[in-house]
Amino acid sequence: MRRSALLAVPLTLATFTVPMLAGAKPTQGTTTNGTTSAAGTTTATTTAAKPCSGAPTLSAVRLRSVITAQQGHARFMLGLISSCDATVTIRITSVKEKKVVRTITGRQDHAAGPVWFLVQAVTDQGYQLAPGRYSAAITATGARGTASRVLKRPFTLTLTPPRGRLDGYVVPNLPAIARQLKISPGGQLVTAVAAKGNLVTAGVRRGDVITKVNGLDVITPGQWTAALKALPADTPVPIEYRRGAEVRMGTLQVPPDWNPAPDYAKTFTVLVRRNPRTLGFLLASARDRLDAGKPAEAQAQFDTWPAGLRATAIGQMLRGEILIARDDLKGALAAYGAATAKDPALAPALLGQGLVLTRLERTGDAVPVFQATVAADPGNAVANAFLAYALVATKQYDGAIAAATEAARLDPNYEDGPIALGLALIATGEKAKGVAQLKKGLLQMADQKRADQLIAENLEPNAA
Repeated sequence: MRRSALLAVPLTLATFTVPMLAGAKPTQGTTTNGTTSAAGTTTATTTAAKPCSGAPTLSAVRLRSVITAQQGHARFMLGLISSCDATVTIRITSVKEKKVVRTITGRQDHAAGPVWFLVQAVTDQGYQLAPGRYSAAITATGARGTASRVLKRPFTLTLTPPRGRLDGYVVPNLPAIARQLKISPGGQLVTAVAAKGNLVTAGVRRGDVITKVNGLDVITPGQWTAALKALPADTPVPIEYRRGAEVRMGTLQVPPDWNPAPDYAKTFTVLVRRNPRTLGFLLASARDRLDAGKPAEAQAQFDTWPAGLRATAIGQMLRGEILIARDDLKGALAAYGAATAKDPALAPALLGQGLVLTRLERTGDAVPVFQATVAADPGNAVANAFLAYALVATKQYDGAIAAATEAARLDPNYEDGPIALGLALIATGEKAKGVAQLKKGLLQMADQKRADQLIAENLEPNAA
């Protein structure tokens, strides 16, 4: 089974910007624990080099004997202590197959002291490790090429049922979109469905508005993101949707999220040609191109919009998303500013504005913008988590703990809630609780590069 990617959901501002913006840039020079970067992460203490005079010594290996993780998203933490600067290598062997299935090498000359790894439970070829018994063999090599003795730790991997993937494309049924369609606002507007797919089987059609999935309200963008992360695969769940003013019910059963998402490009080409002024369909088509990593195509579509629609709050919000994808942060900030000036309650645009301000290291300016986002979409875990990051960065720790706690409550499957909470707790001196929350968030993180950065800057300097 091929390793699953992040949950394949239709693009919203939150889903495409969070992985890019959540990690802080490493701070150069000597720092102390508790200082914060613009993105809210505390920076690591710079320690003097401790070269090995002989072979490194490894101790205090931390690895659960039984690891329980979600199929398609399995990962685990492994920690140890190195006596001196060394390069640590982990080899994972399948007991059943009697062969090495994964080799992981840490940073060269990793600093002496605590060393932590977030291990994606996949083979070297990217396939999910099967449930069963494994052995982790850990060695360290010093600068002179002398290796430590091998430490071995057995563990058993068990997998819980996988997460599901929806075979349809939606955009938030924002007030401007709803007015144009002459329907009630709120919920998620279905703009494309896979032919003979699971949504179709449940009775859902293009133009319907989904309001509840598996008993969870999905009225706001934040609620929708959380509900999709909690959607089980291969399990019948209820779905509630509106068709015009009529409320309908159906039963939805979706496949695991490692299945490829349908390609909606041709569908949107026909849809937009037939509905050249329908804002919801135009927005969905352009976002689909952003999902595909093709911002130039999204821009080309946006350029064909009627001038009046390009000038709307939603039009400027989309422009901001396109400019972020092109790494034009100042242009994106201007676009989001235009969007929120036209509609101060447009939560996705507010969130984008706050995230760009954070990335531009204007964290103090981002705080009130994130607060406005939370007010506009109280169910948005992303907005609450990034409010917490900004409050940590501006040393408003009580507010940060409250916002991060709310983020974790709103979406237990979203990594930035516990990570933000961990950073806030560490900043207030509650080191043990903070480290525990950091580990919890890291176990939910698919972005290995960002995880490695968070471990180096925050976990290792604070882990016992």
